[in-house]
Amino acid sequence: MEPHRRGDLTEQIVITELKKRDISVSTPVGNNERYDLVLEKPDGELLRAQVKTGRLKDGVVRFKGVSQHTNSSGHVYKQYGDGVDCFLVHCGETEETYLVDSEEVGTSMHLRIDPPTQKTNQINWAENYRLDQQWPPSNHNRHAPAVSAAIDTLESVEGSVYVDPTREDSRNLLFVDTDGETYQIRVETGWIVDGRVRFTPSETAEYHLIYCDDLDDLLSVHSDEFDESISFRVDTKNTRNIRSNPAEEYRFENNWPPVVVGSSPTDPTPELTQFISRLEEGQMAYDRVECDGEKTAEVYCEESGFRVRVEPAWIEEGLLRFNASGNNAEYYAFKNPEKEEWNLVSDDSFENSVSLRIEPPEKEDSRINFAEDYLLEKSWPV
Repeated sequence: MEPHRRGDLTEQIVITELKKRDISVSTPVGNNERYDLVLEKPDGELLRAQVKTGRLKDGVVRFKGVSQHTNSSGHVYKQYGDGVDCFLVHCGETEETYLVDSEEVGTSMHLRIDPPTQKTNQINWAENYRLDQQWPPSNHNRHAPAVSAAIDTLESVEGSVYVDPTREDSRNLLFVDTDGETYQIRVETGWIVDGRVRFTPSETAEYHLIYCDDLDDLLSVHSDEFDESISFRVDTKNTRNIRSNPAEEYRFENNWPPVVVGSSPTDPTPELTQFISRLEEGQMAYDRVECDGEKTAEVYCEESGFRVRVEPAWIEEGLLRFNASGNNAEYYAFKNPEKEEWNLVSDDSFENSVSLRIEPPEKEDSRINFAEDYLLEKSWPV
């Protein structure tokens, strides 16, 4: 089915599900709005919703938090930002509709159905996002708690805090210390995805304070620390000496006034250099790539990012194999030593190793992972 027809069908299914629950829903006139539907909560508040088609793969429902259009340069992806309040995701395989607050969604999001093969505390269980569980949403506007936390913390430091009096939940603060030094601050809400605190930065702020409810903590970062986005690693157990922006270093008490923490220089392996070149040649959708280890790189896509580790692969008995033991990455990339092909596998697809079949098996088996299904062009997460 063509993508736009699939999108139209998903939207009609979602509207039907809303009507079944007596939820008032309206559609905008024309195609100029960033949202697809307008929902009315019982208290009269209106929510702008973007409808997405969820796809079940490897035990998780996946959907994108970006819009896509094509120009002369290829595919262009853009996040919805403040243009939507929530996402309504319908997955045909699970026959469920999910409601997700826009604050939780970066360039993409995974809602887990099946238990993961690797234990982790950071899981977005699909069951918790079912429409019946989430409606009516009570935590849509979460800027106020973040601003309150920022003001309370700043008031513990000698100086004065000023807030825009015309806006009750203004996220722009001004802090003047006892020496008269002025700090222009933007307060943002952070959320944890795949072991990292992520947030949507402002282009105008000199400093950012990020409040993450899951950590009950405030992070402080200087705008010179990053170009367009940055994320902070919560779990640093397996990062070894690789620079990974540990959240601990950015806690307010450890980084106020905010300084540029910086990053350690690294010498990427030839395999990692080849992988980055392959991304450029293949016109993959991303903003930039930063090496944070000999084999590991952080790939940034708009305001979000993920870590890719490049490993050598070998062919054995018709299988393409590689090892991923003891590493901390969201994706693993490896090249077929006999072809100019790259494969990409998510870390929740295996435990310590995985093999991809490149030759036809003697017997059919639904558990076989075919290398063709994990080609970089097919598996790219954006």
